[in-house]
Amino acid sequence: MASTDISVISYDDGSRRESLLSILRDVSPNTDNYFVSNLKKAANATNTLHEWVTFNTARPTSITFASEGAAASYSALTSPARTSNITAIVTRPVRVTGTERAIAVATGEDPYVFQKAEALKMLKADMEYAIVNGTRVSGASGTARGMTGIDGCISTNLTARNSGTSFSEVEFNDIMQESWDAVGSAYVADLLVCPMVIKRRISGFTTNTRNIEAKEKRLTSEVQVYDSQVGKSVMIIPHKDVRSTAGTLTVYALREDTYAMSFLTGREPQWHELAEDGDRSNGQYLTEFTLVSYAQRASVKRTGYATTL
Repeated sequence: MASTDISVISYDDGSRRESLLSILRDVSPNTDNYFVSNLKKAANATNTLHEWVTFNTARPTSITFASEGAAASYSALTSPARTSNITAIVTRPVRVTGTERAIAVATGEDPYVFQKAEALKMLKADMEYAIVNGTRVSGASGTARGMTGIDGCISTNLTARNSGTSFSEVEFNDIMQESWDAVGSAYVADLLVCPMVIKRRISGFTTNTRNIEAKEKRLTSEVQVYDSQVGKSVMIIPHKDVRSTAGTLTVYALREDTYAMSFLTGREPQWHELAEDGDRSNGQYLTEFTLVSYAQRASVKRTGYATTL
């Protein structure tokens, strides 16, 4: 019960000023962009259709010996083959009214400047999603062009497991052997990209796992490495854009240095101020780029794993 000798209490005081911190913690999951930060930059694309060549010859499974004094016998030779991807345009527009820029806000920051900073984060997140999951679209008939992401690049070593298959240590080593079987030992996959639940399963392996410190410039925190039975150490990267739903949960074993980004000449990420068409400020971040896959057969894609531990 309130004391009767108090004539004014804070609850009834309409002149109170608000208590509002000028601190904002942005915890949005839009800064975890491993590929945007770490993929090498290939030579610029000079056309929306960006091409390069790949080469592979199968290892012999039998041989025919030559008899003494025999003339040479010629067989068909393998030539490099062209492959390609499409450059895609990614934008993040920003529009802030004049009134919004004039009013006092908690952080004391110009809302236009704040939204520009957020748009840049979102542009990088959009690029990351495209690198992993992008779908190729030619851009005919006025439709937006789309690029093929890592998911669509892998065609040689592609397996759909029965839905709910457990991701075991044996499965991990089978994946690594699949890469080893397809390429020379110098190009075996060295990066496993997976949903967090798979990373947690790997953490439960009792052998062959270890942690490495984030000494390399490309790493932001300690990561786990698995020493596979094929003699290759594999870095484990949990990724928010890899499919993690039941029936489609996906794991990629990648040879990281066989992928790169190519920007269309002059179209690296950039900010454009756009014309004011009213009492508002307009602008957008824009880039045009594509994913280059030099040797998809070094990588492995498997789907269908269990979504639970």
